[in-house]
This record gives sequence, structure tokens and C-alpha cells, in this order.
Amino acid sequence: MKRYLFILLGVSMGFLLVSCENDESSSTGFDSDWDRSSENPVLRDLIPTENYQAASDPHVFYDEAGALNMIYTGDVDGVASIKLAKSMNFTDWQKQNELLFEIGPSGKDVNKETAFYRRASNGKHQIYYIGYADEASYQSEVYLAEADELTGPYIQMEFPVVPRGNIAGKEVYLITSPSVVEHQGQLYIIFIGWNDSPNEVTEVWVIGAISKDEGHTWEEYQLVDTRIGMEGQVTKIGDNEFVAVRTGEFDDKEAIFYATAAHPFGPWEESPGPILVQEDPTLEKDEIIAPQITIDQTSGDQYLYYTGADYQVGWWIMMARLN
Repeated sequence: MKRYLFILLGVSMGFLLVSCENDESSSTGFDSDWDRSSENPVLRDLIPTENYQAASDPHVFYDEAGALNMIYTGDVDGVASIKLAKSMNFTDWQKQNELLFEIGPSGKDVNKETAFYRRASNGKHQIYYIGYADEASYQSEVYLAEADELTGPYIQMEFPVVPRGNIAGKEVYLITSPSVVEHQGQLYIIFIGWNDSPNEVTEVWVIGAISKDEGHTWEEYQLVDTRIGMEGQVTKIGDNEFVAVRTGEFDDKEAIFYATAAHPFGPWEESPGPILVQEDPTLEKDEIIAPQITIDQTSGDQYLYYTGADYQVGWWIMMARLN
């Protein structure tokens, strides 16, 4: 499926431009406290008609009953869409509903990716995602959908909540990788802005904003130094504790880097070396991207979810655990 190859190749090229320098200063060796799950991939999603797999951009969270859920980018009738999976033990994921696959009232969010879930203070289930009309232009913007139940049905907003255009003094051609987190009673969004299409991009920015109406509108846009890179996410792990993960380069391979901060806009302190380096010759043959940290509510253990790829076969969800 060329659409997934195009999108993710564009993202991989882009992250090299957004403060994701090659960390070859650490290339004397690699020692990590993170272990890949022996059950990887923890989620596959086969497209039978194409003999291809499409599961990427994992976002793992707990629901109000304490159950583990994952929203991810998958395929619905040949279009990138948002789907749901559930698990009882961090590794045994079972596919559930197709959550967001219909075109919204804007008419532009045909394809949907990089979803981020939030439970609003009024009880609404919110999913932020990027949507775009066609793969050739990839003019993605941030959209919001809401539902009374996690499984839907979701109401898609009429307009993007973060449209492309002039943002924080930059002419933003496309947007990706939204993270939405709360801090001291304030709601924050962090995302990536590109100055051109994937084939022409020369500059990429990390941009933040705040909302005063449960994420329906955003203001006070500003450039920030949040270390999310391309398709990375921010996770709140405590009252004044945030974790950001990104894909970068290490010894000519893709690697995942880990940073912490007391505020979603930083300043951020990044680990001196990666926590995971592209390794498996089949499951990680071409990429390790779209990382996210999930915290076990009972034990406090940290889990890393990310996407592995073999372009000839597809994309699947991988997991590693902090020892």
C-alpha cells in the first residue's frame, strides 16, 4: 500500500529537520534499560484484499473502568482511519471498533492519522487527529471528534481545531503529531508544523498553544522545544512530570529518544543516548517510529509503544518495557 509508505517516508525525512540531530557522539556503544517484548508485534492488522498490514501511530491509555485501550492508524476500505484495540496485560491486544473513518463535515479529513485520546472534564471522550484530503498534497490539519462513549459514535467538528496557515509567525503547510495534556488547570497542545509538502519540506517546527474551552479552540501559539520529533508523543506521568519520546538517528540507524520536563513546553532534559535502537531485521527492517510512553497505573512501570515496519509487508505495533 503506497499511501502508508509515502506518509511514513515523508515523516522519517522530516524528523531529521526538527532538532533531532544525529547522536553519533554516543556511538561508542549502546546500553539500554528497555527490553522489547518477546510477544512483538503486540498488534497486527491485516488487509486481506492486499495481503498487507496496517497498524501504526499507537496511543495507549486507560479508560474510566481502568481497562487498557489503544487507538491507532489502520485501514478502512483503503483509507487511513482511526481504530480501537483493547488489552488486559499490555501485550495481548484485540482489535475492536473502527472509530473514525467517515469524512467529517469539513470535507477535508478523508485520511486520518496520529490520534491522541483525552477524557474531557465534562465526561466527553475526545480524539484529536490529523486529517487531509489526499496523499499527493498531504495538507494535514488537526481535527477533533467527541463522543459520549469511548466506542462512539463520534461527532466530528465542522472545522479543524488547528488549521494550517500562519501559526506562531510561521507559514505552516501541514501539521502532524498532536499531543494534548493538562497542567495545573490549563490545557496544552503540542504539534509539528512543516513549511512544505513531504517532498519539498526544508524546515519543521514544534509549536504549542493553550485552550480555555476544553480543546475546541486554541490560542497563544508559540514555538516550543518539546522533544517530540516526528510522530512522537507527550505523556503526563505526574502532577509536574511529563515524558516526551521521539525518533532520531543513532549510528546510521533509527532510534527512540526519551526526555522529561516539569512543564509540557519545557525546558526538557533528554537522556544522553537512545532508549531503543532499530535492531530486528524483520520487525524493524525499515523503521521504528511513532513512539509513546504508557504508565502502569498499579505498578508505575513504563511501557514504550512504537511502530515497526517492513515496507514490503506493512506496519505493526511494537512494545518495550523499562526494567
